[in-house]
Amino acid sequence: MTNISKSKTITLAPSWKNHILGYIISVLLIPVFGIGFLVLYWVYKRQTKMSYLVSDTQISSRDKKYQRNVDLVSIEKVEIKQSWLQAKMGVGTLILHTSASSMTLLGMENPANLKKLLDKAIQAEKKRFRPSDQTEPKKPDHDPGTMERMDYLTGLWQQGLVSDEDYKKEKKHFE
Repeated sequence: MTNISKSKTITLAPSWKNHILGYIISVLLIPVFGIGFLVLYWVYKRQTKMSYLVSDTQISSRDKKYQRNVDLVSIEKVEIKQSWLQAKMGVGTLILHTSASSMTLLGMENPANLKKLLDKAIQAEKKRFRPSDQTEPKKPDHDPGTMERMDYLTGLWQQGLVSDEDYKKEKKHFE
């Protein structure tokens, strides 16, 4: 399920294909005292429990109680994990690695395409935060340390340790 809203965010949810075995088992268990209906409800709740909100700057993992955010800038590596059945169904799990932790996006359809899109978004966000190489440091109007020496001289003059004549004579060297 994909939903694009006005604020450049995309909501992703795990695919039903990721839970196909649970759905098959629940249908097969329906004749056994109706246990299949309970299992079917449990699998459906498990599938709809998580959602992922992807924006220009971060990815949020949400369930009924908690929300966890990861900034795109902090993502170092995106990894795909698939079982053989998931590969046949076209779903997989994406693992987003940061320096401190990782976030898992379960049951995503077309994980290879999603990985490519995430890699592009991560690179664009890192490029946006990279400092410009063309900026040059501003050169000070005075020699380094000149203001400190002038402040020191002024402090001596204010304390009366330097005469007015000596102060004026030395001050000319700093102007």
